[in-house]
Amino acid sequence: MFDAEPRHVETARRVTAAVLVEAGVRDRDVVGTVQLLVSEIVTNAIVHGDADLVSFRVTCDAAAGEVLIEVDDHSAGAPEVRDSGPEDEGGRGMQLVAYFARDWGRKGTCTWCTVPVGPVAG
Repeated sequence: MFDAEPRHVETARRVTAAVLVEAGVRDRDVVGTVQLLVSEIVTNAIVHGDADLVSFRVTCDAAAGEVLIEVDDHSAGAPEVRDSGPEDEGGRGMQLVAYFARDWGRKGTCTWCTVPVGPVAG
């Protein structure tokens, strides 16, 4: 859990990389994709959430072959995939999540997504 401040997006990215390496994920593309989605969902929570705190968790399930990202902004609003035009400065975060994630959704105040991973090192 951290303060809903933009500076914490980079912290969430670093924590994500450490969790994935610890879990044995060595594919740099997978790590980069998971970090991208973490950035987008955490940024969304900070910008659009109502709370002063954001909860964040990344879990790697090697048996299921996926990473689970969970970000709780403690607010009632739900993210949506918007149709942003080329001149729009924002609105593409959930497009990226919808494209790269195996699945995504909202449970209560928590936005989650899963990302497939290949074999992990033991």
